[in-house]
Amino acid sequence: MSENAPEMKVDPNLFDARENSPSSMRVIAQELKSTYDALNGKSERPNGNVHQIHRGGEVSTAQFGQWNDATRLAAVLGSDNAGRKFVEVYEKFIKAFEEVADAVDASAQNHDAARRTNEGEA
Repeated sequence: MSENAPEMKVDPNLFDARENSPSSMRVIAQELKSTYDALNGKSERPNGNVHQIHRGGEVSTAQFGQWNDATRLAAVLGSDNAGRKFVEVYEKFIKAFEEVADAVDASAQNHDAARRTNEGEA
């Protein structure tokens, strides 16, 4: 170690706490899933769901809002098949979002199963 290098300080309690909490991970997964439900129009949240987007290719400012950028976005997406492409990409995003929520939930299950195997049921 160099004379000029700062001294490295390591927290003595660094490994005392559990790094992966299955219960915390499940809470996160549940919140993600509630958002996923909203994206699919299966919740009390009325905005942003895929069923609100007109699948005919025409997207209006009603789907994006009334500010200047929303108006420009709607104009672009409402022309030359861009709206359909937007819906396709949005649906892929929703599918990926669902897969992330499921992965977080599966990871919590794996961590919990490993804990039970290593530490017992306590």
